[in-house]
Order: sequence, then structure tokens, then C-alpha cells
Amino acid sequence: MTSDMETEQLQEKGQPQGNLENVENQIMGRNDTRLIRRSHLEIFCDILRAVGSGAERPTHIMYKANLSWDVLQSYLKTLQSQDLIEAQATEGRRTYRLSKKGYEILKQFISIRQDLNF
Repeated sequence: MTSDMETEQLQEKGQPQGNLENVENQIMGRNDTRLIRRSHLEIFCDILRAVGSGAERPTHIMYKANLSWDVLQSYLKTLQSQDLIEAQATEGRRTYRLSKKGYEILKQFISIRQDLNF
């Protein structure tokens, strides 16, 4: 936590202050926190997390990752080309599961988020 004196010194130097979200908003010149969008990395990890938590069918992945259908399809193709997920056709339906590489990437991402207290 910064003291009032430290906060004033940061303000005088023009440096951002506060929690990470506020700092990012100040650096990016945003006044409204509702404008924050997920990065591509966060979206990839949200999809990996959805698949890793049991969502196999595309619609379930779409809802768990909070994406539109078209955006999801684009990301699924990319994740498949990177060998992070595997597509399977079962009973006439396409399902997805994490590859070993995808599982390792997801574990690393979760570890980093825990280390950063996100």
C-alpha cells in the first residue's frame, strides 16, 4: 500500500497509481474500466480453461469462454494449428479436448495468474 505522501510524490512525477487495473487505465488513457477488453492471450487461455474444465462441444466452449460463434471458430482453428487442442468427431458431433501441450500451457498460465494474484 502506498502512503498519502508516496501517492502525492507519484502524482507529482506523473506516474500512475493504484491497483493494476487503475494503472493500466491511466497508462492507456482510459477513464472507464468497462472499456477493458481481453487480450488474445487471455482469450486463448479462456478457451483452454473451458476445454480443460470439461466443455467439449463448441457451443459449451463458446458460452464458458464468453465468445461469439465466429470469434470462437477462428480461435479454435488457431489452437488446433498450434497443437494445443484436438478435434474429434463423435456421434456426428465435433468435440474438442486439450492436447498434452495445451494442458501444459494451461497449467503455466494458471500458475502465473496465481503468482500475480489475479
